[in-house]
Amino acid sequence: MATSIDFAEIFNDMVGAAKNSLKDKWTDIRDLATSSIRTLAQNIVDIEKMKASGTITNEQARLMIGIQQDAFKIVLLSEEGLGLLAVEAALNAVLKVIRATVNTALGFTLI
Repeated sequence: MATSIDFAEIFNDMVGAAKNSLKDKWTDIRDLATSSIRTLAQNIVDIEKMKASGTITNEQARLMIGIQQDAFKIVLLSEEGLGLLAVEAALNAVLKVIRATVNTALGFTLI
């Protein structure tokens, strides 16, 4: 693995992407979204560590991230007035901003 994933950097990038995507809904959903993003970012860092130690396969890593993506969507959908399209757009924005960094650091396509 060529680079290391910096939690603070990906977390801040992900929060910024969610804030831009959710726009006027951000104030209402900020705490829930930030908590979900923190969990997702930490899972990515954990996956990098497990890949380095050989304790997780690519398939297990993808399943782990898939679960976190679903959790992100469920939490955001709990906010009244926030529809599925807006939640999907926010998740896509969050993942897009870190995709290259994460996939390069891991050496395989996770996101």
